[in-house]
Amino acid sequence: MNFRLAIKNDKTQLLAFFKHYSNPEILEQRVECYLSHNKTILAKDDDKIVGTLQWQIKEDPNCGVAEFEEFYVLEDYRNKGTGSSLIEFGIQSVKDTFQSHEIKPRKIFAFVGSQHDAARRVFEKAGFVQISEVGNLFNDSEIDLIYYLEI
Repeated sequence: MNFRLAIKNDKTQLLAFFKHYSNPEILEQRVECYLSHNKTILAKDDDKIVGTLQWQIKEDPNCGVAEFEEFYVLEDYRNKGTGSSLIEFGIQSVKDTFQSHEIKPRKIFAFVGSQHDAARRVFEKAGFVQISEVGNLFNDSEIDLIYYLEI
């Protein structure tokens, strides 16, 4: 298993990985955004993407705040350390990016669906703390929770 930042050449594989988006136009736009504006971390088993985590700097970069999003691990790779390694790689990527610009990294936020127990456990294992419940933010049938990590 290896972990690395995605590059433009990963676009075709990312489009296949995120096939759960029902609208192909939205899928294309999302993947393009992941590759151009966000940092996209890949977990790969040989040449197959088995997990992803995107992150972005929030608001004024000088505040040292980032947000994790689109954290997903294929079912066959869960409970094997893949998610934990993605989160660890993501935390280090945030630290490295801010420090390369001589900015002190401070906090990472993440929205996690209340029904996603496995994802919640992975974030909590990495030191994230639930700070709020925000209701049905992304989906009418699921309560979203805000987690954060002081770094």
